[in-house]
Amino acid sequence: MELLSAAVAQLKRVSVLTSSANLANGFFFDAMALRAKTLGLRLDRIDVAAEGELDGAVARAKGGALVVVNDPSFFQDRVRIIELTRRSQVPSIFGDREYVAAGGLMSYISSNAWHWRSAASFVDKILKGAKPADSAVEQPTKFELVINLKTARALGITIPQSVLARADDVIR
Repeated sequence: MELLSAAVAQLKRVSVLTSSANLANGFFFDAMALRAKTLGLRLDRIDVAAEGELDGAVARAKGGALVVVNDPSFFQDRVRIIELTRRSQVPSIFGDREYVAAGGLMSYISSNAWHWRSAASFVDKILKGAKPADSAVEQPTKFELVINLKTARALGITIPQSVLARADDVIR
């Protein structure tokens, strides 16, 4: 929320694209709603049940910005979603850098390298006799911000230097 708000001048409304088949999306939305409120943003949830609903869902976000949750059902349609956001002129943030590589505006997600190291450490402890139930739940500590400046220009957005300075990767 913060990065999208900082990147898109005078942003007032953000829509969150979720899959109605994934119950975890409700938790993500609730967490985003709390942060959006502190940023003075209106947050709308757009549930999609089938691929054919994507056009209308993205169109509903027009005039604001769009958060596309990191959901497997959306990943397979990432090129289509990006095409729709660019056509509708909807600045969007995604939960996977692959979206940005395919033409999306920006992504912000915990580091894959961190996840692999954490998983390897967890497996190592179990193989050495630790009980999984006794292991602490770890939260990611490293996040990656990727920004596509070509897409920003196409959307008429100038990404502030303060946001670009935080980026791990900038596609020019």
